[in-house]
Amino acid sequence: PSSPHPAMTPSQAASAWAAAGLAAFPFLFFVSAPYGKLARDGWGAPIDGRLGWFLQELPSPLALVTSLMVNHRADDPSSSCGAGGWTRDDGAPSMALVAAALWCAHYANRAVRYPLTRRMSHTTLPVVLSAVAFNVVNGTVCGSELARRGCEAFGARNLPGLALMLLGVVVNVTADEHLRAIRGKKDGGGGEGRRRRDGKSGDSHATPAGGLFDRCVCPHYLGELIEWCGFAAMTQLASSFAFAFWTFANLFPRATAYREWYRERFGTGVVRRAMAAW
Repeated sequence: PSSPHPAMTPSQAASAWAAAGLAAFPFLFFVSAPYGKLARDGWGAPIDGRLGWFLQELPSPLALVTSLMVNHRADDPSSSCGAGGWTRDDGAPSMALVAAALWCAHYANRAVRYPLTRRMSHTTLPVVLSAVAFNVVNGTVCGSELARRGCEAFGARNLPGLALMLLGVVVNVTADEHLRAIRGKKDGGGGEGRRRRDGKSGDSHATPAGGLFDRCVCPHYLGELIEWCGFAAMTQLASSFAFAFWTFANLFPRATAYREWYRERFGTGVVRRAMAAW
């Protein structure tokens, strides 16, 4: 007979997930995922960049919502949930509902609006599959722990984290749009820039300048890190802090690789920080 207790609690799963991020962090300084400016041969069959981006980002909200619904217990006798299990008896929205809505809004932008508003170089099947695996695990781990807070009202204690998250959103989206505008002027139409068949960059790239790009190479990465740190502060979940660390572990090595990429093509005068603006 199966055990009535799960093999791993949500907090244990979050700890294991954070440990995996810690193990991956140094490795990612030596091996960068081959997409965008760092695209290169030898990584499997090419896939249209827009389609690949959509397919790899979509599983995250699906996994979170599925895990949240499966693990949520509105019928718990000790629950203070109102009708439907996503508000308190007084009608206040639950912290889990607000967090899930913010998560889905982020990925609606990343999975749909982002690829539709720019041209993207090809990606590869292994990159897409690895991103799908990450997003499924991450969404499931975060959703299962968030479900345990399904009847906790969103209140004043959550507001500082929400404010930090929204600041990150502004930095991320503003930098993304600034970068798209720069590429559009250089490329004559807006987009990622032309690529040769070998997947390497053509001549349409330029060193980004203006705004936070004058202070660091990848302010859009900085914005995403701030966003998920804010989400972690808002939810106070071990899994959210693990995700924030994973964001840093993934994006900081990539930002460092991008700085080297610019230095190789435009000279050592590119002395800005990789991701930290201050």
